[in-house]
Amino acid sequence: MSHELGDIQKRIIALKEMFDTGLIPRTHQHEVHPELDKSERLRYLYFTLPVSINYQRSSPAMWKSALETFNDPETNYVFFPERVTNVSREQVIKDLVKHRLALQSNRHTDIWLAISKTLAEHYDSDPRLIIKQGQSCVVRIKNILQVSHKKQFPYLSGQKMANYWLYILHNFTDVSLRNMHKVTIIPDTHVIQSTVRLGILPGVAAPEKVAVAWDEALRGTNILPIDMHPVLWNWSRANFPEIVIS
Repeated sequence: MSHELGDIQKRIIALKEMFDTGLIPRTHQHEVHPELDKSERLRYLYFTLPVSINYQRSSPAMWKSALETFNDPETNYVFFPERVTNVSREQVIKDLVKHRLALQSNRHTDIWLAISKTLAEHYDSDPRLIIKQGQSCVVRIKNILQVSHKKQFPYLSGQKMANYWLYILHNFTDVSLRNMHKVTIIPDTHVIQSTVRLGILPGVAAPEKVAVAWDEALRGTNILPIDMHPVLWNWSRANFPEIVIS
């Protein structure tokens, strides 16, 4: 990071204050979901399996499809690893495609089935046991996904998806994680555009560089990388209103 880090940090802090006080409009929460208790196994499953296929697509549309699939009695079973792994692949393809939860019928289905199989065979069909195995530590949980069981968690083991999953669990379940500063920012299109607009990275910003840049940009502040994700996402969606530094 350049010598201008101090000025950039001032802009970051001001931007977050604008968001927290409502000066940046918030879009409606797009992670629509069934009304389940935050501690329920099924709620954890709902916020685990769709995450693994939420790449290179509209996130609001994906979650809308996830809820429609969940609410449909004919397709609801796909959220239960112990059930979906006993259904023919052809039927699972049909049911994941029905409400457009799977846009790539073969690839998305194979990812869904692979993770369901891992959960069923190693974690009693319960994502909460991954958290328990990792002692609720972000670093240990990432190690499970990205090292010891990398092949068993396709796409969810990727740098972006692993952090996105922990971010989603943090926001929508009762999980309590240690070392939250190790959940890096999720470099989606809006975050990348905001990162460039703030001057943290140059005009051509590779996604893999975004998380590292934000770790450095926030050093010395009490702001977590994941605290900035909704700020940057909404700032971009609002067409970057001018930052006011008091």
